[in-house]
Amino acid sequence: MKICYFGIYTPDFGRNNVYLSGLKANGIEVVECRDTSPHILKYWRLWQKHEAIKNQYDVMIVGYPGHLVVPIAKLISRKKVVFDALCTLYEGEMISRGKYRFNFIMRGWLLLVDWLAVRCADQILVETNAQKDFFVKRFSLNSNKVARIFTGVEDDFFYDPLIKKRSKFTAVFRGQLLPEAGVRHIIMAAKILENEDIDFLLIGNGRLERDIQSIINKLHPKNLTRISSYLNREELIKKMQECHVSLGQFEQHERLKRTIPHKAFESFALRLPYITGDTPAIREIVGDGENAFLVPLADPEALALKILFLSKHKEVLEQVADKAFQYSKNNLSPKRLAEEIVAAII
Repeated sequence: MKICYFGIYTPDFGRNNVYLSGLKANGIEVVECRDTSPHILKYWRLWQKHEAIKNQYDVMIVGYPGHLVVPIAKLISRKKVVFDALCTLYEGEMISRGKYRFNFIMRGWLLLVDWLAVRCADQILVETNAQKDFFVKRFSLNSNKVARIFTGVEDDFFYDPLIKKRSKFTAVFRGQLLPEAGVRHIIMAAKILENEDIDFLLIGNGRLERDIQSIINKLHPKNLTRISSYLNREELIKKMQECHVSLGQFEQHERLKRTIPHKAFESFALRLPYITGDTPAIREIVGDGENAFLVPLADPEALALKILFLSKHKEVLEQVADKAFQYSKNNLSPKRLAEEIVAAII
């Protein structure tokens, strides 16, 4: 099989990186046809680049993000078009990032783009079974048209046993400060535990940065440190692995019903015990107390109690971390996930 990876995607973005490397690891030839020129010019150049290879592949995969690209792909390719959707564009822009709340024209445009992309694709890849059910119901699709493929993690996110843990028990949050992350609950949990021998490390920035900093300034938990500057891959891995537990997402938010954040896969691969809010999506890879820990959403007291318990039961942490690590190696490697992609698109 020879695959054309097509679109305006960024190759080193997590999901694309995982799938591209995984396909190649399975001996599949991948030809990339991509362009990121400004504005409408990129679509013209995509067509030109595709003309040179249009008879040289068996299946086309539209890389993420590619909602706007799928109709073009369907027009110019006579091969099967596979759309790596991850989620709907409306969900990513409106529900997660809160854009265009009062712009009804843009909201309508996002809905139209999603509908066209889904209708033009021959096969759709999404991140969870919960997301698959959502697509099937929302767009009245045959369930066979939608396949669940986890995002996984890049091969260079790996456990290094030589990295030493901090002397003080530390819980780390790494990610964008978006509404579904529920970072405010992490800050409140830190405040609850500020007189315990426990530290918190927040790594990231994003849409709610001002709000989060305002909460920090108001509560002023003395056991919390924030890093908002950019960290390269090596620095990030080291900072995460130095900590004892990784924190996921905790808000009572619609998006969490259907998504598994990238940090979950990262934590598993780093053999870093993961604590997150209990949702249908996360339970697709997590058994509470087996390979991760779940707490009720929007409940900083429950989060604080869980962290306090784990800080005093290192043997539990070790057992769960090992199971998560083994699960990642067996089920979430790029090679394994690419095998699932090939099985879905044949």
